[in-house]
Amino acid sequence: MHLLLSTIVLRPYVFIFLVSFLYIAIVNFGLRTTVLFTVLTYAVSLACEWSSVHNGFPFGLYHYIDATRGREIWVFGVPFMDSLSFTFLAFASYTVALLLSSPLYWRGADFRILDTWQIRRAPRVWLMAALFMVMVDLVVDPLSVLGDRWFLGKMFWYDPPGPHFGVPISNYLGWYFVAAITIAIFQWLDAMLNRGSAKPARALPAMRSRALLGPALYAGIVIFGITMLFRINAPEIGWAAVFIYLPFTVLAIHILTRRESYGDHAAIERHLADFPYERALPVWRPASARIREPGRRLASTDSRRRGA
Repeated sequence: MHLLLSTIVLRPYVFIFLVSFLYIAIVNFGLRTTVLFTVLTYAVSLACEWSSVHNGFPFGLYHYIDATRGREIWVFGVPFMDSLSFTFLAFASYTVALLLSSPLYWRGADFRILDTWQIRRAPRVWLMAALFMVMVDLVVDPLSVLGDRWFLGKMFWYDPPGPHFGVPISNYLGWYFVAAITIAIFQWLDAMLNRGSAKPARALPAMRSRALLGPALYAGIVIFGITMLFRINAPEIGWAAVFIYLPFTVLAIHILTRRESYGDHAAIERHLADFPYERALPVWRPASARIREPGRRLASTDSRRRGA
């Protein structure tokens, strides 16, 4: 227990992101999916990190420094929190891909996505989510290499250092490989455990704007990384990260603000057909009535004109 508390104190930012992920994932996808995804993703990432430390696959060869042994949990020669971070990075990346790939619904303070099982399992969502996870690493890994400049501390070193601010290209290829595996695991678990008319365990369908929580977690991780780069006086890496995310941010704003991105009655019905437990939510009825009302007024106007 002492070592667990010491791990949390030593890596508080990882713990905050982890707790946020657990809450957001349970609210949106249920308890069983969240727990199994966390366990399986940790196992995959730990195996890949162990392999990289010993033979360089898939991230390239690197070595951990034993400075924090006895102060935080290590598993098979890898810091526990390091492998665990893949869980919330993969999940947050998936929610961003889902947001940008689904019809949208916005009424008052409530923002939702009109996703379907077809969209959730779509290859484009899977590949986009893996790419978004690599984009996070383009910020996080150069920052981690400079851990001796901030409270992370010097944790590891690449053998040899790579061309991207000390990070080898093989690391990013490895991240895409692991991201593709872990996000596929999430899609499979979600489809296996959450299909049907029953609400996923502990999920909160009525919670307003719950679809924005995952993307907000993603944005928080990226902003934290970029902010830390400027704070440790690494502006060249910080500006590189800004320009990596600038076109992505512009594209996301374009998608979220254009009229064509928002679903009609048919999109709502497709969503409710796949997730029938949401049909009872009061949010849909006022929106449907509001959409139908102009048609009724138009019909009445036409009748008066024909009578005239």
